Amino acid sequence: MRARFTNQQPPVSVVARDGVSYVFICINEEFKTETYPDMGDGKTQESYYEYDYNEIVGPADKIPIDDIREHPDQYINYAYNASDPPDANAYTDKKISELKAQIDADLASIYKELAK
Repeated sequence: MRARFTNQQPPVSVVARDGVSYVFICINEEFKTETYPDMGDGKTQESYYEYDYNEIVGPADKIPIDDIREHPDQYINYAYNASDPPDANAYTDKKISELKAQIDADLASIYKELAK
């Protein structure tokens, strides 16, 4: 998402309140000017800063704030998901192992039938 601001924004700003973190990411700054007609024959010129923008909201202890500050570009499309397991990689590895074991068991019975 792109967002416009009248003032320059830091790459990452964080507001923490009541155990919730609100993280605002603004990267790839572009300074632009837009001219549009006024009432009558006049024209108004407006300057602004435009950014790739993201807002992340979640429990303060679950949002990787330090990593977001170090690598905001990696979080420009990130959204906190409360249903994500605490360690997504361990969870995924466990599920893959379970599926492999099930496939091996299914194939073993098929091979046994074919060997007859």
